[in-house]
Amino acid sequence: MLILVWFIVCIIFAFVHFFLGNSGHALELFAFLSALALFLISKIKYKIK
Repeated sequence: MLILVWFIVCIIFAFVHFFLGNSGHALELFAFLSALALFLISKIKYKIK
């Protein structure tokens, strides 16, 4: 499960860095997308059980 989270966060980081680069909003968008992804992974994990 931790590998899945790490993989998702790396993809989100690459996506944000590619599109926004060193923009001031890149960190905010990265934090928001990471939180959203972790929330969805958590929902899916507990829905399967």
